[in-house]
Amino acid sequence: MKLNKATVTALIRKQGISQNELARLIKVNHGSLSNALSGRRSAGRKLLAGLLRQFPNESVASLTERG
Repeated sequence: MKLNKATVTALIRKQGISQNELARLIKVNHGSLSNALSGRRSAGRKLLAGLLRQFPNESVASLTERG
């Protein structure tokens, strides 16, 4: 699944954390998060599950793009 970069970036800013900190919090490699946000790779289950834990008010639909 492709991450919705605008949504995830806004959530990161809202929490006042860096991409590095988010990767650590959701227990994924920073490169995996960076690649998913840039669109080079799709978001795997571990990354998506971590984002849903970190941002519990969000849904898979809001964190990903259709298509």
